[in-house]
Amino acid sequence: MKKVIPLILIGLLIASLIRLTYSPCQSRYTGSFMIIVHDVSPVYTSDIRKIVDVLKDLGYQNSTMLFIIPNHAGNHPISRDKNFAKLIRELEKEGFKVGIHGYTHSRDEFNCNSSVAEAKIEEAIGEMHKANISFEKVFIPPEYSISQDALKVLLKNNFTVILKDKIYYPNGSCAKIANREYTWYASNWSLGIRLFIAKLDYRLHSSNFVLSIHPKAVNYGCGMEFLRKFLKWLKLNVQKANS
Repeated sequence: MKKVIPLILIGLLIASLIRLTYSPCQSRYTGSFMIIVHDVSPVYTSDIRKIVDVLKDLGYQNSTMLFIIPNHAGNHPISRDKNFAKLIRELEKEGFKVGIHGYTHSRDEFNCNSSVAEAKIEEAIGEMHKANISFEKVFIPPEYSISQDALKVLLKNNFTVILKDKIYYPNGSCAKIANREYTWYASNWSLGIRLFIAKLDYRLHSSNFVLSIHPKAVNYGCGMEFLRKFLKWLKLNVQKANS
C-alpha cells in the first residue's frame, strides 16, 4: 500500500497538468465558483438530501446547480413524484439553481441527429413543466457525450451547454473550465490524497474551477467527509484572498 499511494499521487498530478495545458477553447470561464450536482432524480432523493444539507450548512447553496434527469431510465418521471418535486422547489427558494441533465440519461442519449435532439429536449422541458419546477437554460448531456448536431439544437434553443472541460454559450462562444470530481466512490484510505490533489487543482485553476458531484458516489466511503473538508478549506482560502 505504501508503494501504491505515491504512484496514485503521481498519476493524479500528471493528469492535472495535462488538463491544464489542453483545451480546444481559447477563452477561460470567468464566472464565479460553481458546484454541479449531477443525476438529480427521484432515484437518489435520500442521497441528495444529505448532499444539500452539507452544502447549506457551509453556505454554498447560491453556488450550486442541481442538474435534474426529467425521466430517469424512462421509468422515473419527476412529475409523478410529488415529494421530489416539492423538495426541488424548496431548494430553489433557498438559493439552489436547477439545470437539465438529459431526458432519460441513457448512454450517448444526445449523441444523435438534430430531429432526435429536438424531440428529447422538448420532452425534458415538458416534464420539468409538468412537475412545476423552474429551471435555468443550462444543460449537461449524460456522460458529457453530445453530437455537433445536438449541440447546435441546444444552442439554438438558448441553452448553455456544460461539457467535461468547456462551456458552450448560445452565441456560439466557448470557454474553458477546470471541471473536477474527486468523490467517485472514494475509498476511506484515499481521503488525504484527494484533498491534496483538490487543493492543488484549485490553486492552479481558481479562476475557472468547477466542482462536480454525483449522488450515491459522493455518499460512499470518504466522499461526504471530503466534500465537507474541501469546501471548508475553500471558503477559508477565498476569504483570505479577499481580505
